[in-house]
Amino acid sequence: MEVIEDILKLLKTKQTYVLTTHIHADGDAIGSLLALGLALLNSGKNAVMIHSEPVPESYRFLPGAEQVRLVQDLKEEKFEVGIALDCTSLSRSGDAEQVLQKADCIINIDHHISNEFFGHINMVETEAAATGEMVCNLLVKGGFTVTPDIATNLYTAIITDTGSFRHQNTTANCFRTSAYLLECGADHSCIQHHLYEQRSLESLRFLVNVLQTLSLNENGMIAWMTISKDLIKEEDNSEGLIDYAKSLKGVEVAILFKELDSGEIKVSFRSKSFVDVNQLAAHFGGGGHERAAGCSIKGNLKEVEQLVIRKAEEYLAKRRAAE
Repeated sequence: MEVIEDILKLLKTKQTYVLTTHIHADGDAIGSLLALGLALLNSGKNAVMIHSEPVPESYRFLPGAEQVRLVQDLKEEKFEVGIALDCTSLSRSGDAEQVLQKADCIINIDHHISNEFFGHINMVETEAAATGEMVCNLLVKGGFTVTPDIATNLYTAIITDTGSFRHQNTTANCFRTSAYLLECGADHSCIQHHLYEQRSLESLRFLVNVLQTLSLNENGMIAWMTISKDLIKEEDNSEGLIDYAKSLKGVEVAILFKELDSGEIKVSFRSKSFVDVNQLAAHFGGGGHERAAGCSIKGNLKEVEQLVIRKAEEYLAKRRAAE
């Protein structure tokens, strides 16, 4: 409670803010960024929303998305307050890190268990279903008006991070928050339409190609898929694909490997019931949640694939031996 009061004091008394979120942004990241940014702008503050990459196409329908500026387009400006949303570390904000570091004060708002508490003020609530849920609570306690545009962004944040209320992080509180956001005018139909009913033919063909890489380990408890650079040239919308691997009967750990132009392999982890994939990701310098985490590893795609699967099998073996 004291942390919230400290943040609200800054949001009420300061005038200039820069807000950002993590690279490879998902719905919670973009939704939280836009919601808090719009709330500050509506309050007459000078708030600038920035990101290292363009807003993903699937989230450009969100109110205010056109106001997010690329870091390289930002002039030399200094802000009183820098706000990082849904970032486990300052480096996760990519090029925006250098802008945040120039701020007089950095506020860190996140719900990941692997958060590094890098801010001057850290609002980290690992029990929250989404950072958007935390932002909603912050706005309500601060007396900010939750407009339909803000509500739509926050509802999207919660919907995407809970897998439409299917994931284990779904709580009674996130249902209450979602109901409140609908009362505030969150456009449920618009969100569902853009997120789940606007697939392109190319994206479905991309899905077919990725599913063809689906593999299982010997005991059928680990499933993985691979997205090579060649596939990415055709289409680059991998969000949610890992759930296909996780949905297989008997699978406990699902892994998605994505080859990046930087020479890194982005690795996403999901687990069903007992493997803490946050620890698995942490072994490779990443992190996240108990049931959803990720990391990036430099190296050859096949070699990284073998390395990660071997480590996942070790984790599974240790857990089963301890039972």
